Amino acid sequence: MLGIIQRLESADPRRGLFLYDDFVAPPTFVPYREFPARVAACADHFRAQGVQPGDRIVLPFETSASVIFSFLGLMELGALCLSVKPYILSTPKGPYREFLARVSERYGAPKVLDTPSLSGLELPLTRLPMPPEGVKRPGARLREVVPEELAFVQFSSGSTSFPKGVPITQQNLLANLRMIAQHDRRTPEDRVTSWLPLYHDMGLIGGLLSCFTVGNDLLLSQPATFLMDPLGWFEQMSAEKVMGSVIPNFAIDYALKTLKDLDPEDLKRLDLSRVRSIYLGSEPINIPNIQHFLQVLAPCGLRRDVFMPCYGMAETVLLVASTAPGQDLRVVTAPNGQPAISVGRPLSEFEVRLRSEDKRVCGEGEMGEVELRGGSLAPSYFQDDRPLCGEDGFYATGDLGFQMGGELFITGRINDRIKVNGQSFFSADFEQAVERLPFIRPGRSAVIQVQGRLVVLAEVNHPSVLERLDDSRKQVCQSVLETVGVTLADKDVLFIRYGQLQKTSSGKLQRRAITEAYEQGRVRTVTPMELRADLLRMRAQRLVWGSVLVARQRGRRWMARLRTKGSRSDGT
Repeated sequence: MLGIIQRLESADPRRGLFLYDDFVAPPTFVPYREFPARVAACADHFRAQGVQPGDRIVLPFETSASVIFSFLGLMELGALCLSVKPYILSTPKGPYREFLARVSERYGAPKVLDTPSLSGLELPLTRLPMPPEGVKRPGARLREVVPEELAFVQFSSGSTSFPKGVPITQQNLLANLRMIAQHDRRTPEDRVTSWLPLYHDMGLIGGLLSCFTVGNDLLLSQPATFLMDPLGWFEQMSAEKVMGSVIPNFAIDYALKTLKDLDPEDLKRLDLSRVRSIYLGSEPINIPNIQHFLQVLAPCGLRRDVFMPCYGMAETVLLVASTAPGQDLRVVTAPNGQPAISVGRPLSEFEVRLRSEDKRVCGEGEMGEVELRGGSLAPSYFQDDRPLCGEDGFYATGDLGFQMGGELFITGRINDRIKVNGQSFFSADFEQAVERLPFIRPGRSAVIQVQGRLVVLAEVNHPSVLERLDDSRKQVCQSVLETVGVTLADKDVLFIRYGQLQKTSSGKLQRRAITEAYEQGRVRTVTPMELRADLLRMRAQRLVWGSVLVARQRGRRWMARLRTKGSRSDGT
């Protein structure tokens, strides 16, 4: 990675990292040419703080230039960063402190980078001061690394257990970055936008480091920026002539809520014709929603072949398979009778097979567990002597799917499989059916199986849903019956208080923890009065976080409409 950073000193001075606090104000620009000098100066800072090669540092990976250069500076020094989620205001302080303490104790990392989000938190770790903002050492030459050296440690999603550390070697990191660059065929003249968190492999590898590898512009913002202003993301892609991005399926579902309420004039101002490659991964893809999304944005020039469904994991650095640029979405019927979308052919560096429950290698169109070997696969988890792979070198991923025509289709996780009358389904099949209803909050439902019963736990968006409870439950049951073909009992549809569906740092449901909470009677249903209180609290938070941003957005769009009307009146 350091060799890639060193080569950036000869990049076009106009190319670099553009950091956005929001989609309204001008970004902060850091030219790629400055990267070696900034990285070297950060390494000098940490050396002066007593950090030694081989030291392990917990790094809450916030989206900022100072944290990015700290990460690279520690790599230049030879220290090992353990990349973890930063503290955010909505996170309870106690559990976050316990999380940092557990990472520190388990992996022998007594120091934590003292990022701004940790201000005011009492921590069980020693704080490592950040480097001065913008510090540089002109003319720096970064060190050469050996391929087997650890670049950093990233963590698995933790959907079924405490996140596991994955050691990323310089060799595997470089190999996967090259796979990504060769696959999507981007050039230094292209522009990419990302708002994914940098502690997640999709954000760090797919969003950040892949752009450094190619030397193309990266327009980087925080996840909250997209959540507060999804329309601003589309406006950014339009105005900045963006080529591509990398997003989870959640972004499609979330953006559709904004798009359905848009004034046609807002859509007319968008030009998305230059966008040609958007990686789509990390979670099950909602097929009806992605098709609706493409239909809504077709008048803006968005290509029907823009999405590249992909498959990857922390254990392989990131990418394993992806559809090719310019390839239409391919949807087929899975062996369990549900629709499935192709994530493309496995990259040539990996060998992929599927194995049935009786450990037989699956044939064409037969569902089984995805196993892989080769490529950039880690040999083991961090500080774990047990090999990741079996005796034949294959790693059992825990994902289920099938192959058809050389392409891979992922249907779900083994732990998310639900069997009804001998037929296999996945939790996501039911959850997507539930969330088709307008009164269910997107991404806020979980379907679990308890003693043979299917139980729906869902958050709703209006007290009237609870005031006509029987009818609302029947609508959920009807949607599941029509979509999945399975009958639910009305009494097993529960509308619950906000914030009880536990998720990983990457946004995946922690189904085991949710099931345990339900079985232990810790899941609370919601009354109309309680829901009104939850809604008021949530709206108050949004007002505090977003009032200034929204005012600026409205002002900008009002001015854009004035300019449009002025041009028409001038006859231009």
